[in-house]
Amino acid sequence: MRKSWLIAGIFLLLPRLGLAADKILLEESFRKVPEQYILPVDVETVAMRLLKGISAVDKNLKVGNDRDKISLYYKGQLVKSRFKPQDKNDVAEWVEASSEIMDLAVSKSPLAEKYDFKMADLMWGEAIKAYDKDSKFYFSPEDQKINQSRRLRNTVTERRGDNLYIRLRAFNAASRQMLEKALGENSDAKGIILDLRGSPGGMLSEAVELADLFIDEGIAASVKSRQDTVYYNTKPGDMARGKKMVVLGDGNTASSAEVLAAALQEQSRAKLVGTLTYGKGTQQNLIELSDGAVLALTHALVYTPSGNRLDHRGVLPNYCTFEMPETKNIENLLKLGENNPCPAEDRSESSLDFAVAEELLKR
Repeated sequence: MRKSWLIAGIFLLLPRLGLAADKILLEESFRKVPEQYILPVDVETVAMRLLKGISAVDKNLKVGNDRDKISLYYKGQLVKSRFKPQDKNDVAEWVEASSEIMDLAVSKSPLAEKYDFKMADLMWGEAIKAYDKDSKFYFSPEDQKINQSRRLRNTVTERRGDNLYIRLRAFNAASRQMLEKALGENSDAKGIILDLRGSPGGMLSEAVELADLFIDEGIAASVKSRQDTVYYNTKPGDMARGKKMVVLGDGNTASSAEVLAAALQEQSRAKLVGTLTYGKGTQQNLIELSDGAVLALTHALVYTPSGNRLDHRGVLPNYCTFEMPETKNIENLLKLGENNPCPAEDRSESSLDFAVAEELLKR
């Protein structure tokens, strides 16, 4: 009997198996998130957002954030309150405080005990929602790759009368090569219609590569973080040799597709027809954590050549087709003039937008 008591006592003194791994992950995230996030955020805020994510491990677990205390509740009953570290940016103290709360959760909740080695990841999966809509948490690099859009058959090029029609459903590394080929094979085309309706784009660098085909040396976009501003420029030359261009965009034209549309519009290389675009203009840093998880954390905002922010604002078309019927008289539409207020709308299959583009290329 005395032997069994001794064994039980030894086990009670041992720290839980996942504690060391949690402390490493907590220290990584508490250091890197305040350094890299687009908005200023202290370690306390990062820690408390993470601890509040404990309900993703077990809905019976809750963490209270009082003025100077952190409290853990299980099934509505207080488990323990402890004082917060006095320094909002003391990483070591916040690691200790957070790991103490996580230890208590494991001792109270069978689910927390079951997911001991996954607990911090589950908490981050919930906590990331408190940052912004574009920041994401992935349990592994494979999850991050799976969540990237599958962009295989994404480009359609065809001759429509005197004009070359190009539809880019999304961008990838092969998009520039395909456009170069289409431009070369249609050198006698009088105009170009670039259809970006419904396109989520791809990488920012891919959008700049495409803009480089048409813009003769100029700014395509800039990216601003808390630390610096990076400008993306096109090289001298215009493969389309100054041919008239019209870009089609709508409420689902997003991200780097908006970068391309804005670059062509603001560098006076093309007119934009359709509606206000989606308004996604952020860039994420990938933070790889020691357990293999990945934080895709927003660290910069994307701006157009003239310095307009894309995120939550989008690109306003020169000619608005919002809620206009397919039978709308094009002449009357063009008489409305440019740059009128224009809400976002799905126009991906509108024949009117294409007809407006054709008319503009005739002028």
